Amino acid sequence: MQQLIIAPAETSEGLSPAAVGATVAYAVLGVVLLVVFTWIVSAIFRLDFRRELLEDHNPALGLAFAGGAIAIAIIIGATILS
Repeated sequence: MQQLIIAPAETSEGLSPAAVGATVAYAVLGVVLLVVFTWIVSAIFRLDFRRELLEDHNPALGLAFAGGAIAIAIIIGATILS
């Protein structure tokens, strides 16, 4: 049985400053969106995230928060790839 190994294309460019800057910008955008998402959810539902997650051990809120974080990551990833 033959194995097919696909190697990435070799480039001599390396990381350009523009690529590093875009990566940092999207990372900052992701963190800002996550903070805004947390603030909006806590304002709408009047929740104290710290108390709900750490003291009351509410797994449903943790899963909902993780789902929102993953949704933001997918949106930003799709933006980067387009």
